[in-house]
Amino acid sequence: MSVTINVEMINSELSNRQLKVPDGTTYENVLDILGMNQETVLILKEKQAVPVDGIAVPGNLTIMCIASQG
Repeated sequence: MSVTINVEMINSELSNRQLKVPDGTTYENVLDILGMNQETVLILKEKQAVPVDGIAVPGNLTIMCIASQG
């Protein structure tokens, strides 16, 4: 089975996208798929921060870049 995640990117050069990932995928894995460093972003689910080792669930996810890209 897979999980569908709608990813909204804030303060990033990357565009919003929809990802399908296998069940059991962590948010850290999602960041790896997107090529993002976990130390430079904040991951939000329903306006609440989630841990990078948390298991990704279907729905909307916001990734906010909090460090400069340059």
